[in-house]
Amino acid sequence: MTRNEGNQSMLAATVEYKYIIQCKEQTIELEVDDRDVFYNADDEIDCPLDVVLRKNQYSLNDLMKWDARKVQFVKIIDTNVHVINSVHLNVNL
Repeated sequence: MTRNEGNQSMLAATVEYKYIIQCKEQTIELEVDDRDVFYNADDEIDCPLDVVLRKNQYSLNDLMKWDARKVQFVKIIDTNVHVINSVHLNVNL
């Protein structure tokens, strides 16, 4: 008896990337285009924050105005959030 794999359907996991910016009084989520995600020289997945800000009609000045405390680059598979990179912004001016 042979197995007919052509009739089997598999559900593909939904994968998306986001930047989550935790500010003093709010949390902001920015959508990331798949084409902006790449592997850097250290073979780690990466995406430039300035590109994502610009594509969402923001700038680095907006980041400062929001009083951002932490920036996370995350990968979301179905509903599970995996933090790829996290940066605490402890800037004392």
